Amino acid sequence: MNGKLSTLLDDPEVRELIFAMASVTPPSGGSAAARLHAVLLHLAETTTKEQYGSWLSDGAVNKAITVEQVRMTIGDSAIDDLAQLMSASPGIVAWQLAAVLPDLVDAVSPGGAVVDADRLAREIAEASADDDRSAGSFGSRVH
Repeated sequence: MNGKLSTLLDDPEVRELIFAMASVTPPSGGSAAARLHAVLLHLAETTTKEQYGSWLSDGAVNKAITVEQVRMTIGDSAIDDLAQLMSASPGIVAWQLAAVLPDLVDAVSPGGAVVDADRLAREIAEASADDDRSAGSFGSRVH
């Protein structure tokens, strides 16, 4: 069980953002996990080696990503779609992604490599199920 991923998905807003991102990002077709996996790998091309390397390292502090790097990675169209899904502005969504993506890469890269799409799907399902169980009978969205 992936503790970092489970902790990340404990936040309902982060969970919604990650699931929504997996549904709107290219490439179209394929599973949500495959699309999310593609984004996580594409970050290696749109960020610096120092940034991406810090996310892969189990011991390093995660270096920040800029909103512009998020836009280069995901694309304005996907950010617009994501903003519409989340009832937020594209700028807010891009900022939220900039806050979450380094931790997401860190959570799914034990030993310094991003897990494959199948394992990513399993780990997200397990972390989500654990969150649902720990939320009790009222669920995780009670405020």
